[in-house]
Amino acid sequence: MFDKLKLRKAPLSLSSVSNAIRNSGSASLTPELPAKHLKIVAGDQLGLPLNSVVAAAYDPVQSLIALATKRDSIHVYGQNCVEVVFELRTSGVISHLRFVKGIYLVCIETSGNVTILSLHKKQILATYSAPGSVTAVECDPSMDWLILGMANGSVLFYDVDRFHLTPLRIDNLQKQVLPKQKLSPALFIQWHPRDIGTVLITYSHCAVQYSLTSGLIKNAFIYKLTPECKGFEFSNKFETGGKKKLFGSVKDVIPRMKEAHYHPNGLHIVTVHDDGTLVFFDANDGMLLHARTMKDTFLHQAGPSVYPECSRDLRIAWITGQDPEDTSILVTGSSDSQPDVIQSLDFGFTLKYSLTSHEKQGDFYANPVEGQRKFPVNFNRRLQEEGAAEHIACLLPIPAEGQPYFHGGHNPSYALVLTNMGGVHFTQLQPTTNPIQIPPSLQSISPPTTFSTVQSVRKIDWYGVISSKRIGSPADCSLVSGGATVDRHFPRTLGVEDGVKDILVSGHEDGTIRCLDVTAGERQRGEYAIEFSLKDTLNPGTGSASYRVLHVSFSFECKHAVIGLANGNMAICKFGKTPTDTSVIPPSIEDYSKCAVLHSNEDASIVDLSRRISGKFDLPSFLPLSLLKLLTEDKISCLKMSNAGFSAVGFKSGRLIVCDIARGPAIILNLESIKKHIPSVTEQCYVTAIEFAIMEYGQEGFSSLLMFLGTNAGGNFLTFKIVPQRNGAFEVVFADKSLGLNYRSSDTSAEAALERIMPVNATTGESAVASLEMFQKLGQNILIPGLVVVSSPRDLRVLKTPKQKLSHKVVDEACVSSGIISLLTKGAVLATVTKSGFIKLFSLPALSDIADVKIPTDVFSRLKIALNSEAALTSSVLYSGEVFIKVSSSEILNLFLYDQTKNKVFKTKPTDTLFNDTAIIPCRPSAGAMLWAKGQTTYISNKDLTSLIAGPNRKPAKHLESDLAYNNSPDANPNQSYGTYGGATLGKGKEENGYVEPVRKTATSNPYAMGTQRFVRGLRDGLDSVEEQVNNYASGFSEAMTDTVDSQKKSMYSLAFKSKFGF
Repeated sequence: MFDKLKLRKAPLSLSSVSNAIRNSGSASLTPELPAKHLKIVAGDQLGLPLNSVVAAAYDPVQSLIALATKRDSIHVYGQNCVEVVFELRTSGVISHLRFVKGIYLVCIETSGNVTILSLHKKQILATYSAPGSVTAVECDPSMDWLILGMANGSVLFYDVDRFHLTPLRIDNLQKQVLPKQKLSPALFIQWHPRDIGTVLITYSHCAVQYSLTSGLIKNAFIYKLTPECKGFEFSNKFETGGKKKLFGSVKDVIPRMKEAHYHPNGLHIVTVHDDGTLVFFDANDGMLLHARTMKDTFLHQAGPSVYPECSRDLRIAWITGQDPEDTSILVTGSSDSQPDVIQSLDFGFTLKYSLTSHEKQGDFYANPVEGQRKFPVNFNRRLQEEGAAEHIACLLPIPAEGQPYFHGGHNPSYALVLTNMGGVHFTQLQPTTNPIQIPPSLQSISPPTTFSTVQSVRKIDWYGVISSKRIGSPADCSLVSGGATVDRHFPRTLGVEDGVKDILVSGHEDGTIRCLDVTAGERQRGEYAIEFSLKDTLNPGTGSASYRVLHVSFSFECKHAVIGLANGNMAICKFGKTPTDTSVIPPSIEDYSKCAVLHSNEDASIVDLSRRISGKFDLPSFLPLSLLKLLTEDKISCLKMSNAGFSAVGFKSGRLIVCDIARGPAIILNLESIKKHIPSVTEQCYVTAIEFAIMEYGQEGFSSLLMFLGTNAGGNFLTFKIVPQRNGAFEVVFADKSLGLNYRSSDTSAEAALERIMPVNATTGESAVASLEMFQKLGQNILIPGLVVVSSPRDLRVLKTPKQKLSHKVVDEACVSSGIISLLTKGAVLATVTKSGFIKLFSLPALSDIADVKIPTDVFSRLKIALNSEAALTSSVLYSGEVFIKVSSSEILNLFLYDQTKNKVFKTKPTDTLFNDTAIIPCRPSAGAMLWAKGQTTYISNKDLTSLIAGPNRKPAKHLESDLAYNNSPDANPNQSYGTYGGATLGKGKEENGYVEPVRKTATSNPYAMGTQRFVRGLRDGLDSVEEQVNNYASGFSEAMTDTVDSQKKSMYSLAFKSKFGF
């Protein structure tokens, strides 16, 4: 395959140079270039494919987020633009991602393949193939173990730190609990939040709490309904598919189970069932406390039958506030009619366990103290006639303050949502003044990108719209703050302009507009992008077409922007402060009939939106102050906002509207059809390219503001003049036309349309695009001789207004994009990217061949499909010599065209740093007083658990990651506390035993005496004071236990799980 790629040749071209150029004496604008030394190197790729994410993981300690895609690539994101991509060669589908001990990223496929990635070396460390399909995965951020639930119901333990499977294996426990049930896979596994020696394994009809220290089942949780129960009819109908039993009596029903979760304190358990039921159990004695759906309660008690709404892929997360006793349950998929909503059962502070009866505990879960809330996700997906409905497939809480335990559920401020169609969404769970800042690549898919382009902007203009409050570290509102960027050592391109920024402008499905600085070498400075939303202002409640963005054009010099919408309207935005307090005014859900008309011209009008502005505009931003509307529905084909303050918009019907934005807004031209000026064109004709220029028209002897239009239907070129009137207004006057500029002028396809118009100063080669500075100098009789370069997928032409055609070139291989590069040595060159993987350079104005620079083979292999797609046609060639290739509608890759004699290019491109060796994992929360008093928790240290799982002959690690992981672990940092309740600090003199000074000692040094009747009676008498003192969950037992534990170790290992340990 690679041999074929190496043999690809530059595309052939037919060049016809007219006599006009030879006789006109036009000097060449292109100096001599070292063609043999021109090279291309790839820069960074930004973005992700739409609807491609299949798994996600978040590490709050390292503050990194990882996403896996359908392309078998894993993207790890950190602060600002930190991004590292791992590409796997596998045939399976990635189902789970897990961060382990801060330095390992584990990738699990449904087929059973396990891949261990190093965040330090940024490479694959090891792979493992499990004996069967993996159906459940669990790990703890502070431990070495990856628990794998298999399709046959068995549970395996993989040693992530030593890269091998451990001898510990748990067989299918449902066979022991419910021997008559069919063989079930292990559907869900969760480690006990307070006891590392206990795991909760979910099967199809039961959940089993299993003790690793004893090797025995602690208890099983089964939700069985008898015919008199309120929920029996519904659950029985769900289980049988509505089929009624013809003979015999109706038996009890056990609804199928899919998940089981611990309460953060480990005292209660909730099981999640396929029929939409949530069932709460006492984790100690297995007593059923309550069964409910989101609307119906007490389903396990006798009463009239209820028929809850059907659920869709029900999933939950049991989360906490800052205090782990203050809990809520996030629920997705509880309603088939509302698949895009996260519901929350807010229970508040959990009742005192020992003072509350089972009945009271059941009532507590039946009636959440703080009620229920709903968080809309907003899928941003338009109605589809075919295909499955979109719903939430994964719910990942994003914890605050770097707290890694409770599966990310400790005081989360946001939730990451993955849908069954590969969508990614971030939902706010707590009120905040600042919107969350997500990594730039994620911005392209959340919400989905509908338009994007890269344009060059002067630094003075860019900084003019970036508020001083935006500049600086965005750590307070960033989703992730880990990692560090490195210098990419990008070469100096042919046309470097130090005073220019490269700005990525994107429009999105939900009406969001973003402008991001993607200048090479400057993206790591932490400057915010400009972001604002049109949805709240423009949404009249008639669908997303009123705010869905299809076209965007910015003028940073005059601080205006025009935005083309899916319904054919054009929003006109102006940079400034909001005229009213937009955070107080609710969005207006009505049409624009009550809006004042600012200006009208026949069937087009501009209405005032200043009183409708809604949303968060705390800082100065681009505000949608007005809206261009048509009486008849039409679709926008292209639009342009000029730095001179004028805008033009073309429609698919052929209509053309020109507005004076800076001095109005006012409609100064409303042309019903562009064919009025080109009547000889018979097929449907509309505008495909617009550009404003300031140059001399013909031999007038002075410069004018000109508007150039390119069309489809053979590539027609039209010129208009924008001239001032005596009353201070401006008028658009038709000047000239050139028909059929394309070689295949009779072709009606998209290849026959002019796509780019590039005005050039005929003397210096500098850009002649209209600017506000030059527009203000027109009254001084400035003279700018100009040329116009136009391009289409197969044709390149150089024109001189009004009708002089200087040169023409037909490229046999289709062009993807073209642009003019302003050279450092003065002058300019035309660069064209071809589908065959070359950047062709042509002189100006002769269009003679200068060089065919080959895109590197490895880069071209990634771009080959993209270069033949429609998305690539909107790629950008900038004046600086950078080329931004649209890999897809939501991905861009920048290429650098440079002279290798003036640059030193490194053989390997450095990648960003991910692992932070100073980020210490806090100690794991330990058991509370009640778990110890009830004898439910057995103390076992991490060291003991290691010997229990891996055996006494565990081999030492031979890689650096193991040492780095240990240095950041709680074992190496026992003084590191966890929040306000766990991992207490060691006192002086206690380092030997490693325990904290206990809050209270029992009357005897015998640890087993904690279970005696006398202790329990005394405990009940002073329970309130005890629970307040031991609320850190790291104490509550005596020092004597240390000696007892140490004396039991050798005996425990020799008995191989048969000896009970502890209470």
